[in-house]
Order: sequence, then structure tokens, then C-alpha cells
Amino acid sequence: MRLYTTTGDSHLLRTPLTTLEQVWSPHGFVRIHRSHLVAVAHIVEVRMQSGRCSILVANGMVPAELQVARRHTRGLRDLLQDRHL
Repeated sequence: MRLYTTTGDSHLLRTPLTTLEQVWSPHGFVRIHRSHLVAVAHIVEVRMQSGRCSILVANGMVPAELQVARRHTRGLRDLLQDRHL
């Protein structure tokens, strides 16, 4: 797994994403795809188009748009509603 920071650095971690999801979710991270775990604090916009969901993540430099898998859309929506984002 590769961890990207807000400064643009990246670090290779040899930990399964599922394990990181379990450990980091109480600290504000959410799974949006089988290969993406993001910090909720860095989500600046949620976009819905033609039934598909994507998020805009501010990474400290240029915002990145990431697709949200259908299976994770409801969980993301519920989490954001709970946090009033």
C-alpha cells in the first residue's frame, strides 16, 4: 500500500488496507474504494453525476478527484451526514 501525505510525499507500507481501515477509521478515515482510504477532513466536495459518486480531496497542492465505489457510497454518505459535512 502507498500512503500519500498533504506535502506530496509518499511512503510504501506493507500493511493490508483492511487492517489500516480498522485502525484508522476511528481517527477520521473512510474507505471509498477497494484501493482507497481517505481522511474525511480532506474531503472538500462530493459530486454525484449519473448515479456515480466521486469526491474532491484537497491534498495540500492540487485537489484530486477520486471515484467512490458503489458499495462504499452509502457508507460515505452516512458518515458525512453524521459529521454534518
